[in-house]
Amino acid sequence: MQDWLFASGDSRWRHDFGRHERINFAAGPVRAFMEQKQMFPGILLYRAGTDGSSAFRIAMEGVSNTGQMVLGGMLGGAGTVAMEGCDEQSWREEGRFFSLTPIERRVVYDVRAQGDWQAVAIRLEEEALDFLGAENDLPPAVREALSGKRNDMAATAPLPAPMRTLAQALLRPAYGGAMAHIYRQAKVLELLAHQFDILGEMRTGLAMPLGPELRRVREARERLLADLRDPPDLASLAAAVGMTPRRLNRSFRLLFGTTIFDYLRDARLDAARAALEAGSTLPLKQLAWELGYNQASNFVTAFRRRFGVPPGYYRRVRESDR
Repeated sequence: MQDWLFASGDSRWRHDFGRHERINFAAGPVRAFMEQKQMFPGILLYRAGTDGSSAFRIAMEGVSNTGQMVLGGMLGGAGTVAMEGCDEQSWREEGRFFSLTPIERRVVYDVRAQGDWQAVAIRLEEEALDFLGAENDLPPAVREALSGKRNDMAATAPLPAPMRTLAQALLRPAYGGAMAHIYRQAKVLELLAHQFDILGEMRTGLAMPLGPELRRVREARERLLADLRDPPDLASLAAAVGMTPRRLNRSFRLLFGTTIFDYLRDARLDAARAALEAGSTLPLKQLAWELGYNQASNFVTAFRRRFGVPPGYYRRVRESDR
């Protein structure tokens, strides 16, 4: 059992997810939630998020002396993850993959939500070794953590587009009712596969863009998203921020975990889903055009591929939930 502390200013909430699987906490501008669900033996899913700009802390107070590992992704906002005895890890609005082995170590998440912050994480416990199959080709870090042989891993890496897509699917499931749990289980296993891939490929000392170059890459992203209908091409974007196309592409991928083209595609589809969730009555053909799709069929195909259902179905489900 692990105790959790949620704090903002002078307000404090203690929570035991063994009693209630969800906590909603609110104080001043803070309106946030966190949820823990058992998915499989030794595999737990965490979902968290907030709306609006605010700052708060989430601390895992109760420490465990058994093997475990936390693999997750921060989407939006900014903040730090600090595991006792290890270097502090940070993320900014582009999001970040993180991995922790909180065995007999306290973990603190300091969140600075800037309009929106979301996080999805999977906690693997010792029992997960039997479910996943100890003989399977698991990353050595996973085997060592779950068997209690490693407790000093606190690392971050760029958040790849497929992981971001899966995290968003878990935050906003396409299905409800009896299908919701099955859908969530499938996405958790898919997300785990991507997380294991990252663990297997993670290297230290990767040359991330720094200083002026970092600011240029972030400026390029802002320029890219300023007009989803008619964004600049790669050559124009690179020239606008004073970089070569090749250098911009490389630095963009290191920082955001995906290519410029894929980032733009995902931003368009996220904007479409946000519009549907907000109750937009625009015909799908018009919505597609405003987001840069000249052919509605291409938009429907891309939406289905990213979210698992076509936009028309997504709109009907959201309307039925109201």
